[in-house]
Amino acid sequence: MVATANAAALRARRRLGFLAVVAMGAVAVLSVRLWALTVWQGEHYLEKAESRLDTADWLPTIRGRILDRQGRVLAQDVPAWDVAIHYKVIDGTWARERAQRAARSSLGRSLWARVTRDARQGVISLRLPEAEAELDGVLDEVARLCEVPRERLDAEMAHVRERVERLVERRRAQADEGKRLKPISEQQSSHVVVRHVPDAVAFALRKLADECPGTVEVVDGTRRVHPWSAADVRLDTGTLPMPLRRSGSVTVHVPGVLDSVVGEVRDAVWAEDKQRRPFVLEDGTVDLGGYSESIPDSIGSSGLEAAYEDWLRGRRGQVRQRRDTEEVERTDPVPGKDLRLTIDAELQARVQAILNPRFGLTRVQPWQHGGKETLPDGTKLASAAVVIEVETGDVLALASWPSRDDGAELTPAERSRLQPGLNRAAEAVYPPGSIVKPLIYAGAVAAGRLGAAAAIACNGHFYPEFKDRARCWIWRPEHDMSTHSSIVGGPLSIEAALSRSCNIYFFSVAQKMGLRGVVEWYRELGLGRTLGTGLQGPLPADRRGDAGESAGIVPNDEDMKKLEARRDAFTTIILGIGQGPVAWTPLQAANAFATLARGGLLMDARVVRDDAALPPDRRTGSLEIPAEARRRALEGLRQAIESNHGTGHHVRYGDGTREAIFDLPGVRVMGKTGTAQAPPMVWDEDGDGTRERSIRGLDHAWFTGLVSDRGDSEPRYAVAVLVEYGGSGGKTAGPVAEQVVQALLDEGYLGSERADAQKSRGRTRARFDKGSGEPDPPEREDPE
Repeated sequence: MVATANAAALRARRRLGFLAVVAMGAVAVLSVRLWALTVWQGEHYLEKAESRLDTADWLPTIRGRILDRQGRVLAQDVPAWDVAIHYKVIDGTWARERAQRAARSSLGRSLWARVTRDARQGVISLRLPEAEAELDGVLDEVARLCEVPRERLDAEMAHVRERVERLVERRRAQADEGKRLKPISEQQSSHVVVRHVPDAVAFALRKLADECPGTVEVVDGTRRVHPWSAADVRLDTGTLPMPLRRSGSVTVHVPGVLDSVVGEVRDAVWAEDKQRRPFVLEDGTVDLGGYSESIPDSIGSSGLEAAYEDWLRGRRGQVRQRRDTEEVERTDPVPGKDLRLTIDAELQARVQAILNPRFGLTRVQPWQHGGKETLPDGTKLASAAVVIEVETGDVLALASWPSRDDGAELTPAERSRLQPGLNRAAEAVYPPGSIVKPLIYAGAVAAGRLGAAAAIACNGHFYPEFKDRARCWIWRPEHDMSTHSSIVGGPLSIEAALSRSCNIYFFSVAQKMGLRGVVEWYRELGLGRTLGTGLQGPLPADRRGDAGESAGIVPNDEDMKKLEARRDAFTTIILGIGQGPVAWTPLQAANAFATLARGGLLMDARVVRDDAALPPDRRTGSLEIPAEARRRALEGLRQAIESNHGTGHHVRYGDGTREAIFDLPGVRVMGKTGTAQAPPMVWDEDGDGTRERSIRGLDHAWFTGLVSDRGDSEPRYAVAVLVEYGGSGGKTAGPVAEQVVQALLDEGYLGSERADAQKSRGRTRARFDKGSGEPDPPEREDPE
């Protein structure tokens, strides 16, 4: 009995020992597994768990508006719907999870818990094709509703996956360096693949999202619209030059109002954007105003939209939610700042319409060339016009033809020649020609090189021994008496020299100033640096470059050394009439005349009205033009327009009849015409990209002047007009300038007794859909 009991006890102890060993083994296995889960793979599973508990959604911001001087909206964000696909769809997780749920449902909870891992995977694999087919149908429906090819949708998703995987690898590399691996928000978010869908599409997609949760999402977004992207402008044809005049009016459709000034935005985030301001910083924190390819964005790509990107750009908001605690953390978006301009959109549209060849003034006309060989009649000419308020420096109009949108109506040959989209008013440079003459005179008097009342004789040619060089425009070799002095009976005063545009007078003035004196005066007038108008943003001069606004051309120090080394006296004197190594923009020309009108007070032109948004190094001070010199210069400009002998007084037609250029009762115009030598025009006759011929001997046409009501004691506006290859400044640019002054009258800037009535008439009929920013199709009347 005792032996039997001992044997039973021994067996019991052995069984307990075996069970203890088994238990210890199980504990060891569990401990190893626990160590693996908490230490070896802890970061991975913590990340996975937190990614399921923590969700993040980005709230779109509103880009600042761009407004004209009257508060009209030129660019703004409006609500829009964007279509986003969840990343689990993009990387295949959604289909696998869908197949897993179907497999578990088919086996039941009890059996699912008992089968091996491999068995589970086998069942999931059987269900996976069905889940993938379901997802494929969802994506087909998304593509159909959005009216995009399925291939494009797949390409967008592939691009998202590639981008997110690069980010994941970068973060894992950081974790290997000892940094804690944080949840990847991009892997738990939806990614926009189609932007700006209509309301009906958005509603249909939301229904689809309810039917297939976790696949597609309709998210709030914005899109940029430009309500003044086009305008229809009615112009009076009864005010045109006689050969073009007829009763009634013409409606000119103006596409691209202010497009070269306001600019455009793009949706794509570029590498340089992320480099300049990354969304995720090196320490892992987020800059809500930064750039990320995974978040919908609007980025300025040209014009003021690009120049003031940081000003207009807001900061996104964010909503983070913990699913376990339902805790919500919200950061509200911060909208961008509005940008106010000095430009009047209605005046701008009217001036652009005047520059359009459909109105007739910027086509080659027979009376402009007097029968000499030139461009064919009817040839369209590129042009620009600028209006500046003298007292403030505010740019009221900055017009150029053809705009980018005008290019759609041009032939391939015309596009090659005219280069649509170039902002000729501020970016293209031209030799000034005779319009600099009053400025050269003022500079010589200010420098003490010339008396304000100095009179200089015109003998037809500056060099006695060279009658074919440095001539006055009036002189002909066969008529030695064809000089201004022979006409007026002696030396010319500055008033006579300006009104008659005598070259010899200003050759002599430039010689008195000397090469360095003339070049330095051009620099004082603003050449060699941009004006800081705001077209290039708030950057200081040394960082602005030439995008948006040109600095013009004037000899630099190295050029000066070369000119002085070869004792080039000819360059000195032709600089006095705006030829040689000098060129400027119509904007710089109008700005210089406004400076003259202020007696030298520097108040450079500005396009942006907010002082805080302008560059910090805008010029101040004064050029100290003597009052007597200013008075005489303005009187000479008045005579050039109002006296019968003035170069801006009349146009003479082929039959010998004459017509006043400026016939505007109640308005005083003081101005200077200019005919500046132009480089050869290269001509692509068939638009194939090959320029078959080059036309030499052509001139650019200028008019620059000052305008006011006759009752005003001071000039109110400076106007500059440039017509490329237009020939005579008086015959071509003058009539355009007259229409620009008429536009100032029509818009209420001149003629105080008419201003209120004009403003109530709705002169510019700009038809547009504010929702789309696209104009209605215009009813056009052919002015020809």
